[in-house]
Amino acid sequence: MQINDPARSPQDGAAGLRLDAPTADEFTEHPLRMNGEPSAQPLSMDGEAPAPGKAPGGGRAAAAVPPPVCSASCPLSHVPQKAWLHLFRVPFRKRHPVIFWGLLLLLLGGCAAFAALQAAGLGSERLALVRVSGPIMDIDAQLRWIGKLGRMPSVKGVLVRVDSPGGGVAASQELYEALARLAKDKPVAVSMGGTAASGGLMVSMAGRRVFANASSVTGSIGVRMDIPQIRGLLDKLGLGRQTLTTAPYKDAGSMLEPLTAEEKAYFQGVLRDMHEQFVDIVARGRHMDRARAERLATGKIFTGREAVALGLVDELGGQQAAHAWLAETCKVPVDRPLLMPSSDDAWWEKCLKTWLGLDLDRLAGSEAPAFLYRF
Repeated sequence: MQINDPARSPQDGAAGLRLDAPTADEFTEHPLRMNGEPSAQPLSMDGEAPAPGKAPGGGRAAAAVPPPVCSASCPLSHVPQKAWLHLFRVPFRKRHPVIFWGLLLLLLGGCAAFAALQAAGLGSERLALVRVSGPIMDIDAQLRWIGKLGRMPSVKGVLVRVDSPGGGVAASQELYEALARLAKDKPVAVSMGGTAASGGLMVSMAGRRVFANASSVTGSIGVRMDIPQIRGLLDKLGLGRQTLTTAPYKDAGSMLEPLTAEEKAYFQGVLRDMHEQFVDIVARGRHMDRARAERLATGKIFTGREAVALGLVDELGGQQAAHAWLAETCKVPVDRPLLMPSSDDAWWEKCLKTWLGLDLDRLAGSEAPAFLYRF
């Protein structure tokens, strides 16, 4: 488009405007310099006239993009030539592809390495948090997190927050042993929440120092065995089942038959062995005589204040007090955020486990008797 072209009369267009687009010959034969005057030859990108038949870059002239053609009164004529050259300049990534992509890969690699270091805990010194909440049944997530903390040199100490009424015998004992192994390398502090009874108390015995609120419920040292009985209901419904075994105790504890005297004595022996293991853990964790730990193992619960007097808890205080003690012991700033694992459970599954004690993976259950370190 050309404005105020003197070669045309006012009748050729309104206000002397040229409405037809300039042709390619006009671009190549009569381009304008930046001052609006026509040039005898088309200019290259550096302002010099190219050789005949050649484009500014050494190729053929057909692919060159000329600067816009306008008169001296056009505002574009006042744009410096360097600005036009920069506008039509080939991008850096095309002029130096090796350098561009090399720097990009280096940047991405640095970001990935930084993320890996943060995930592995190789940054600044930190304290980590292990949560034991709800019934202690499925402990795979806690075991993985505890094992990961043991491999992190930047984690100097671990705070265990226990808010659990206990759970399965094997699960509680396995979680305690994992924390006890971790405590050999890093200081472990335990903070009891509202409830840390039975299996929750067993897990707490791995801590070097145990804190509890004055009203926290703990204790309940003992073993429980639940055997549901549905024989009466099945008789009313006219249902039943027969079971064949190859050994007399193979079907002991069935929901369809009450325990005989021999079966009761048999299961009492199993419970006694589990009970003795619990007492050993309490005596070892609290550095007390086994006879004293045995006297506490009556199944009774204690408040946090009673537990301090009995030697099951070291000090009254909440999670902040336990965190402050651990930070001072490990020489880590207390205001540094605790390292926590990502949650794998959905929020509604966590609510069911914490508030209702329901585990969807075990809701269907089985006919096997449940041995529990549970209040």
